[in-house]
Amino acid sequence: MKKFLPILFCICLYIPLLGGCNEPRLNAADSIKAIYDLYILGDTTGISSLGMTKEDISAARKTYDDSLRETIRANFADSGQEIEEETLEELCNARKEALSKMKASAEITKESEGKATVVIHTTFFNEFDLDADAYYNAREKAKKKGFEDLEKQQVFLMNAYTKNLIKAYQEVTPSKETIDITVDCVIQNKTWIPANMSSFGSDLALAISGQQ
Repeated sequence: MKKFLPILFCICLYIPLLGGCNEPRLNAADSIKAIYDLYILGDTTGISSLGMTKEDISAARKTYDDSLRETIRANFADSGQEIEEETLEELCNARKEALSKMKASAEITKESEGKATVVIHTTFFNEFDLDADAYYNAREKAKKKGFEDLEKQQVFLMNAYTKNLIKAYQEVTPSKETIDITVDCVIQNKTWIPANMSSFGSDLALAISGQQ
């Protein structure tokens, strides 16, 4: 099965331009942690403190969710299968549930003249192994069934794989240790944000999936 989930943060991390007061509402560490909380934990408390409206938060989450769903659909289509909407929703929710168990802290390691370096310490779970185990377990079950019809075998395989993956996400226990991500930050519209959102998204995706 094609690996798909960790690349999504590169696509989906988005923070709108925010109007601000004379000084940033939050320091660089708190701002980066707020972005982490929004996309990883589904917690909007910090991002609201940045001045992001409910409408902007909903739009950011919708962009993330839509991209996740479309990527999953595309990967199933590549395997010649369609995923039912109910199953797709269950899979997405299971992954959100797994991510919501994560923990992180952030600290400023350098700051001067409108620039700062923040280090995030985040827990993780090995999403690559989780995905692979779900697939190989399903493949073994399919082999034992002894299907003569390859199309039926593929349908069974994908259904079993999806069920395995949902269960695996639901049972995830994040690591006790943490992975560090270094983020260069700048002030934009009186708000601390990553200097490169794409790079931050990529690093975050690798870290929380245990691939960094």
